Amino acid sequence: MITLRKDIFENDALRIAEWLEDEEIVAFLNEQKGMSSQIKELVFTYKLPVYNRIFNNRGLFYLICLEGKSIGYVKFIPKGTFHEIVIAIGEKSLWGKGYGKKALKKALEEAFFSLRYEKIDAKVKVENGRSYSLFQHLGFNGSRINDEMHHFSMDLNTFLKKAA
Repeated sequence: MITLRKDIFENDALRIAEWLEDEEIVAFLNEQKGMSSQIKELVFTYKLPVYNRIFNNRGLFYLICLEGKSIGYVKFIPKGTFHEIVIAIGEKSLWGKGYGKKALKKALEEAFFSLRYEKIDAKVKVENGRSYSLFQHLGFNGSRINDEMHHFSMDLNTFLKKAA
């Protein structure tokens, strides 16, 4: 069963750092270069019980868990009147098995029902066919921004009609 977890422990932070070192994973993300090193440095410098505050500094951050084990993450970044969602399944062996879809549905439920967000946007790199299909399949409205990015958007009414 897929769940979202707010608490980020040391082993979770180091696992995220590992994912961000994988070229195949970061090829589809818009993370800053060197983010893996920054995470490791924080973990080795500050021994904390949880690293929530660090991971939530630019928006809400959740771990995607399968049977309690972290397999990816989702974050909501405030962008004025809406929130941008970033979702990543870091465990490549689980790609294409429906976990991203289940995690995105959970994240949208959290965004619309618990957090009361009005609109969720996503940017997907053109070469990321799986994410493109995922956002389309769940009912996001999409358009191409440029040669490199697609823009997707969903509001609560659309979610209730198409994705729920």
